[in-house]
Amino acid sequence: MARAATLYEADGTMRQAILLFKYGGRRTLARHLGRLMIEGAGRLVDPLQFDLLVPVPLHPKRERIRGFNQAALLAKEVGAGWGLRVGHRLLYRVRATEAQSGGRREREENVKGAFVVARPDRVKDMRLLLIDDVFTTGATAGECAKALLAAGASEVGIYTLARVE
Repeated sequence: MARAATLYEADGTMRQAILLFKYGGRRTLARHLGRLMIEGAGRLVDPLQFDLLVPVPLHPKRERIRGFNQAALLAKEVGAGWGLRVGHRLLYRVRATEAQSGGRREREENVKGAFVVARPDRVKDMRLLLIDDVFTTGATAGECAKALLAAGASEVGIYTLARVE
């Protein structure tokens, strides 16, 4: 992973907004949170350095239960704002993982081998920007980046709405 950028600390109002969005089913918050990511990127991310946005995937079972993938909704908004395509369903979570908890090592073990690239030809030599809602230890982002780079991507960065310490 070349670089990771996060916009906010996930505390206070931002934490509440993310919880409502992610677990409260408030999909309409994607528009507002995506707008924050678009407007706040200037000091963190140069969209012109990337060819494609890739949302961090949920396992299909978790996505069915939740009804949506919050990273995909954010990527859609950010992509529209930046004029970048979103590579939906390029990266898959092939193994259901436990809810992330514990330290860095435990989190890395939890997601090891959980992601694959469905169409390596669509990421070959591409500069990709992973989009997710929250960055904690970087274990998920790192494993996603590893899969994308192994499939031939030339660069992978990550941009998240918030970071949890």
